Amino acid sequence: MNGPNSEMKPDVLDARQLVRIEAVHRGFLYQHLYLANCLLRAAAAGIDKIVVEGDEDVELHGAIDHLYVQVKTRQGSLAVGDITGALERFTVIRAEHASGARTGTARFVIASNAAPAPKLAEMLAATNWPEDVQLHWPGGPIVTASALPQPPIDVSAAVSACNMLAGALPFAMLRPDTLTWKLAGVAMLAASGTPPRSDHAFHRAELPALFEQLVVQMQDFPAPPAVYRAQIGEPPLATGQRVRLLSGLSGAGKTAWIAEAATHLATPAVYLDVGEMPGPALASAVAREVAAKMFGRSHGALGEILLPGASGIETLGALNVKLGQDRLSVHVVIDNAHRLAPIDLKPIIDQAQNIRFLLLCQPGAASGEIAALLGVDQETLGGWDEDTIAAAIVEAGCVADFADCERLSRLTGGLPYYVLNAATVAKREYEGSIAAVCVEVETQTNLVATAQEIILRRAFDTMPDRIREVVAALSLADVPLSRDEASAYLQKACKLTRQNAVSALRQLPDSGAVELFSNAGIKVHDAMRLLGRAHIAEGGEDHERDIRKLLSDTIIESIQKNWSIAKVALLVRLFGQLGQAKILVEFATDELFHEMGVWREIEPFLIAIAADENEDAETRLWALDGLVFNDLREGDIEGGLARIDAMRALLDDHDLGPDEWLAWAMKRMLAVSGNDDAQGVMDMLAEVEERLPESDQHHRIFRYNRALAMFKLGAYDLTLQETEPLGEEYYGLLGLTPDQVFARNPSAIRPLLPKGRENRDDLKHLADTLDLHAQTLKKVGRSSPLARIHAMKFYELAHAPQSVIRVGQDLVDDYCEHRDFAGARDVIEKTLLPTVQALNLVSWVVPVRSQYAVILAYSGRFDAADTEMRRLAPYEAGLSPAGKGELQDQRRLVSHLRRFGPPPQREVVIPPAMQALLAARNGPAPTPQQRRTKVGRNEQCPCDSGRKYKHCHGR
Repeated sequence: MNGPNSEMKPDVLDARQLVRIEAVHRGFLYQHLYLANCLLRAAAAGIDKIVVEGDEDVELHGAIDHLYVQVKTRQGSLAVGDITGALERFTVIRAEHASGARTGTARFVIASNAAPAPKLAEMLAATNWPEDVQLHWPGGPIVTASALPQPPIDVSAAVSACNMLAGALPFAMLRPDTLTWKLAGVAMLAASGTPPRSDHAFHRAELPALFEQLVVQMQDFPAPPAVYRAQIGEPPLATGQRVRLLSGLSGAGKTAWIAEAATHLATPAVYLDVGEMPGPALASAVAREVAAKMFGRSHGALGEILLPGASGIETLGALNVKLGQDRLSVHVVIDNAHRLAPIDLKPIIDQAQNIRFLLLCQPGAASGEIAALLGVDQETLGGWDEDTIAAAIVEAGCVADFADCERLSRLTGGLPYYVLNAATVAKREYEGSIAAVCVEVETQTNLVATAQEIILRRAFDTMPDRIREVVAALSLADVPLSRDEASAYLQKACKLTRQNAVSALRQLPDSGAVELFSNAGIKVHDAMRLLGRAHIAEGGEDHERDIRKLLSDTIIESIQKNWSIAKVALLVRLFGQLGQAKILVEFATDELFHEMGVWREIEPFLIAIAADENEDAETRLWALDGLVFNDLREGDIEGGLARIDAMRALLDDHDLGPDEWLAWAMKRMLAVSGNDDAQGVMDMLAEVEERLPESDQHHRIFRYNRALAMFKLGAYDLTLQETEPLGEEYYGLLGLTPDQVFARNPSAIRPLLPKGRENRDDLKHLADTLDLHAQTLKKVGRSSPLARIHAMKFYELAHAPQSVIRVGQDLVDDYCEHRDFAGARDVIEKTLLPTVQALNLVSWVVPVRSQYAVILAYSGRFDAADTEMRRLAPYEAGLSPAGKGELQDQRRLVSHLRRFGPPPQREVVIPPAMQALLAARNGPAPTPQQRRTKVGRNEQCPCDSGRKYKHCHGR
């Protein structure tokens, strides 16, 4: 997930100073673009020389005329005081021309993005305004001098104007915006007096060469894509490092990245694809290409470099000396560097100390050896995040919601080429459904091979036999395994000795097929897992079942040592693939299981179990119970009632026990209450109460469900009569009081819980009761924010993240109703967004982020709110009707708040005594951290376990 705040202003100590700094840099950029426009016009206008930052901002020297241009940028109108200094300088320059100190005649221009203020307009119309001075502005008199542009209104318009001129040049392989930014960069270098433009000047004779040089630099690079989409954590091309190595699988977008990055580089760059080049020829190739770029039109300089009879290394040495003498900088990009012998690369890099090298490699033993020999780290591209994938999918004419984009990200590793190919296949073969193509690829039933399978098949098939088998076995796991877990699993799955398994694990990084997670473990790269799973399937059903069973045993042991949602999700899929119906049903009938965000993984298996007439009646009934629980949670009353009827049919046709009957009765009572069937509810209540077991636990669960049914019927007084004492009872079971919970974080409450017993169910039931109590109070016009806050705390303690999100959203709405938008934003930024991101709760991404956009708008951050809504727009077509309606409502609310303004923020003052209590109960406040798109592996896990993310839910 991209961060929602990427277009927001930075938090600075002095906002006014930031505005001033922005204005200064905007003015310089405007001036450089104005000069770029003049450079593009110069040849046709007969200009001999252009000087930047001489006596004036821009000076154009013709055969007779000399144009002196002062460039002014203003936010409002142009005042008299803004040009007084320029007019005084014009007088001095005019006198020098009149005396003969300067040749030719002088004309003067003040070019501004702002129209003249009334007083200045009067001066322009007066008879004493100098005849040789013109004022140019947007919408003003048409500029007649062909060498000068009509001043654009702002920087964006300046770019567009240059692009139009650049587009008319006969450079078929050069994008107009590329030439514009190249020229602006060259203008900036000239303004600074940097060699080779120490004289700040451009001469007419060199302009064609200047344009040709720019073209040559770009023609050698692959053409950048028409629409470039940045990857996660994308590095810049130019950094302070002289030698860098970027590693990525084929299809990772390395070439597109370098092609795009080069268009924004002001200094020269050389691109060399050495895929078919013999290593010994590299030195000569680098020397020849760099010399041509830097000194191709200076025959004397080339004579100093390209010495007759010199070797490639000697020539490179001479080039290095010349670059140093002239203080010139050049970047050399070497693509497919992994195909070179490291011993051929190192002498070249050592010899050329004045050249910056970027090596593009595919991961593997060769790239690892190069990195070690050169003493550099391997950088990577992070792939596209889900927002970027969604934008690309919509552009390709396909449909997906966030969960589909996350699923495609897992299948492709987010590698751009594979994502785009999957979208192409979906459009052509699956009516644009990303969900459908994901299902087919996951189950290996797609008839059309994807580019990912074709490209990576070569790498997979050329692995040594043992490494290929190891990669295939590990491909069934989409979570990292510790080295001990992986070793034990591989010994059984691949029939290896312990020594051979450990040796294979040591060799895996050289294969380029795995990702390492510090000390946390090892996992096959998502893009490669597809090939590994297909290889396992080729061994036959029995072989595939045996491998999955071994992996499930490994994951069970791993969960017992270190529980995480990702491991549970994998285990659920394995149980489903192995047909272990009873275990799946046990999962589905545990309320807390529904909180883990893995329902999509288990639902298809439960549907199959419920419909399987060969399965025993008890298992089928409990499968239906799990499905009904989810139906009612999602508000699908009709679907739930149909399954409840199927449960009743099983009860009627088979001799099932009282627990099965009670499950049916409770679900039916809640379903009919959702249909406003008061009599049906009362009948079910009486029937259930009569057959209810005598245990206190059963009675508490019944009382909660009775209260929930009353709430759905609108009997709020009856609901409150039940929730108040029930909440007190659960507090007592946990040995807590509301006062102990007040002002304490979950981590501070945990030590107060009873020891030596499992508390999760009671924590969850207390949270449910408090949440229902808060909802009921709101219905009767009363407020109880503490009930919701305490419910969130208990849901966190019970590891019920989806309920944390749901109640948290209600709490945010409460804060908004009381005009505490800062409090609402605090809840989303510190709890909801991190929880959704860290635990990958895909169904909550769009609802939480759209609510966040609204809170940003309430906080006056309208641009950030609009940006977030734009990022969510590609998901809209894939949402349910209710989801679409909610997103559209949020979008309209953001628009309304921008147009009419939000209500004022309520002043929230925390008394000193309360602040002291908070500090005493929770310790010092943590250092605030900037929100990020993904939770860092070394950051504390948002589940509040106190452990690092990489050792908790990040495993």
